[in-house]
Amino acid sequence: MCCRPAPRSVSTQPPRAQRQRRKRISARIPSCDTSSAGRLAHTSTARARAVKGKAVSCDLFLYSIGRPVCSSTQARDPTGRFRVCGPKLYAVRLSYSHEERRVLAIVMLAFIPFALVVATVLQRHTESARAQITADRLAHARAAANLADNYIGGNTTTLTALSQLAAVQSATVATANDILGPVLKNDPNWLALALTGADGLNITSFSAPPRTVSIADRDYFQQALQTGAPAVGSVVIARGTLAQKTVVIAVPIRFSDGTRGVVSGALSLTRAEQLIRGAVPTGLELRIVDRRGQEFIGPKATNDAVPVVADDPDVHLAMTGGSGATVLRRGGTDVLVAYAGAALPGWSILVNEPAAAAFAVPERDTYGAVVLTIAGLAAALAIAWYFGRRLGRTYTALDRARSQAETERGRLREALTNSPARVGLLLGPDLVFAVVSPETLAPLGLRESDVVGKPYHEVDPSPERRAALEQVYRTGEPRRATEAHTVVTLPNGSTQEAYYNTAILPLRDADGRIDGVVYHAVDVTDLVRARHRVEELVDAIGAERDDLQQVINALPEGVVVVRPNGATMRNSAADAILGHSIAAEFRPDRNRTAEPRRLDGTPYRPDETPLIRALQRGELVHGEQLVIKNSSTQTEIPVLVSAAPVRREGEIVAAVSVFQDISSLKAIEAQRTEFFSVASHEIKTPITAIQLQLELAQRLHRDGHHDRVGEMVSRALVRTRDLAELVNDLLAVSRIDAGRFPLESAELDLGELARSVAEDFPTDESHPLNITTPTAPAIVHADRRRVTEMLENLLANAVKYSPDGGAIDVDVRLENGHAALRVRDRGIGVPPEERPYIFQRFFRTSRAKAFGGVGLGLYISREIAERHGGSLQIESTSESGSTFVAELPLVASAAETAS
Repeated sequence: MCCRPAPRSVSTQPPRAQRQRRKRISARIPSCDTSSAGRLAHTSTARARAVKGKAVSCDLFLYSIGRPVCSSTQARDPTGRFRVCGPKLYAVRLSYSHEERRVLAIVMLAFIPFALVVATVLQRHTESARAQITADRLAHARAAANLADNYIGGNTTTLTALSQLAAVQSATVATANDILGPVLKNDPNWLALALTGADGLNITSFSAPPRTVSIADRDYFQQALQTGAPAVGSVVIARGTLAQKTVVIAVPIRFSDGTRGVVSGALSLTRAEQLIRGAVPTGLELRIVDRRGQEFIGPKATNDAVPVVADDPDVHLAMTGGSGATVLRRGGTDVLVAYAGAALPGWSILVNEPAAAAFAVPERDTYGAVVLTIAGLAAALAIAWYFGRRLGRTYTALDRARSQAETERGRLREALTNSPARVGLLLGPDLVFAVVSPETLAPLGLRESDVVGKPYHEVDPSPERRAALEQVYRTGEPRRATEAHTVVTLPNGSTQEAYYNTAILPLRDADGRIDGVVYHAVDVTDLVRARHRVEELVDAIGAERDDLQQVINALPEGVVVVRPNGATMRNSAADAILGHSIAAEFRPDRNRTAEPRRLDGTPYRPDETPLIRALQRGELVHGEQLVIKNSSTQTEIPVLVSAAPVRREGEIVAAVSVFQDISSLKAIEAQRTEFFSVASHEIKTPITAIQLQLELAQRLHRDGHHDRVGEMVSRALVRTRDLAELVNDLLAVSRIDAGRFPLESAELDLGELARSVAEDFPTDESHPLNITTPTAPAIVHADRRRVTEMLENLLANAVKYSPDGGAIDVDVRLENGHAALRVRDRGIGVPPEERPYIFQRFFRTSRAKAFGGVGLGLYISREIAERHGGSLQIESTSESGSTFVAELPLVASAAETAS
């Protein structure tokens, strides 16, 4: 305030002199440039009046608003009653008590309509404030609903992306955990992830074994399979290790084998509650209920209960759909209720506040207005004086704010037009372009002047994009899309596919009404194509890895690959030989369950095993034999191991070990050793006996004992026949191995052949033969010589292994189209644990070690039976003997007769 009050004094000048003095004062007020009309205003509120003999008062106010148009040089009147201070708000006060009373009366008379205006304005202000508060609460409810939709939608997108991965589509019980585990570990939103087949049984096994949990009766599972679209379940309380409220999202999936299923996930509602509460101011009551009316966030919800509150008046109103705000009577109290729906999960969001607390500010304004009106009556002059001072500053601040707003608007326009994204600002129901970025114009070959001021449909004729913009303008609901596929028509008429991350948001005026929309689209085509390429490469690598794994699994040898970090890969043969799965993280000091030992029994140190030598030292190990223990059967297995390092640019990146179970080879080797030992003994014994008997016969002949020479020669002949039989057996085995075991088949009666062979078989009184044959002929198509050989082998074994004697039964029967030949003895029998090996080459039971033979008779006999299309089995056995059954197929006519 640049003014100085004039000194109060009693003027002794006549009225005419006083008037002339006032004119001189007015004439000295500096004049301003009249070209700046409206920028400087001179206002006189009263005229000076001279009253002889007493003080006179009047008020004279001068205002200068805006930029200075007068000289900045201060001008002071010689009387000192006023001064002019350039571009300030000037006031010159001349005090006259009569004029003060007059002004006071005018102000008091003018205060009556002022009070009425104030009351009306305050009433409207109160209504507007209540409406603004209601709209504010509704905005909070809608913001919370948008957050809920975004939370559910974002996590649904995650599950949808998982369901489209080839690795998930081809997942099995063995691989599902490895695929979904990292997602569950790295994303805090998920409490659990599951992969479920069409039957509703789980494939993953995070919290339960595979195929032990069924969700076939869940609404989200059935909806996802029936509609083929993602489904969101109702809120439930998870039990077990989760023990909290959750909601399940199910996304349909088609597995690589053509079957259907779902990828489901249990979302953390704690995380959702944190996000949603961030949109609701402290002090407001937040209630969230699902489509069933279950309150899972709010005053009635607890950690272990989700009560059904659908009958509550505010919940009932919210569940009818849509959004809004109103005042309801609840529990004897008026409550301001704002509600909005989250479409994706089907939730209803309620923001409640007692009406008295919500509208306390407008009511206080009303009470304040009454006080203000009363106080204004007493302080009208002071208020007028105050606003007089502030008026110039207010206009200056308003002009500055308008200038700043224009500057900010220009900056915003500059930012939008220079944005690398496609940005457009559309106003009005016709969606007229107000701002458009060059990125939007470039593909269309247009300029900004060709677009600004035109409706959207004249620039882009696409009905889909226009419909999306109109929907946001009409509903006020933001619309977002990630990697939206679109086809752009170029100026030359060609089309181009592209992908965009888009967002369409409504614009509102000061009253909250929608007056336009803004869209923002970022071109992510290169990113999407690169990701597709990466996914194709990942699929190709995964396919190659699967093919390699299948090839490795098909190998009969065990294969183990170990990397320096301990990661392992192995095939099923390795697991079978070791009796367990090698740990995914291999450590030589921990993986000692196989207990490897050398053939001499000395154990390996951890760093001496072939695999570790190849991995740590780069050694090549070829055909090293060692013994390991199968952890499942606790049996020791001899294996043949080879190992080699895998190098990349000279550095060892892995080691591979191939090992083979050589138990059968060791068994054959042992049998071979035993065979050579027995065969040499069986051959050497008769040769020695023949030699001794012939030498004895020679001496007897020389000494003239001719009667005993014949006896010695006969014994030598018997030994010669035994030796010939052994040689014939060896030759028969050789022919079988070489595939030269011809059959000269013809029709013969097996019963007659059995009787003939048995009757001619040399035996003694301690081994009587009992022969039983059928009445009907047992005609078979067979080689008489080979069948005779088989029967003689069975009879010879029956006699040999019955040292204490006993009858030998030979029985021929017709059974199921076969002729069954049974030979039963009362000998030493066959131990039960050795019966599976009785027909193997060179095998001799533990009880037969004391008897001669090389273990070829039963092997040759079974080969003869099988080459005739039959079989040879040990039917029954006991401690007192064995029964061998040879079955040969009957010829057609004999089979019909038997049936």
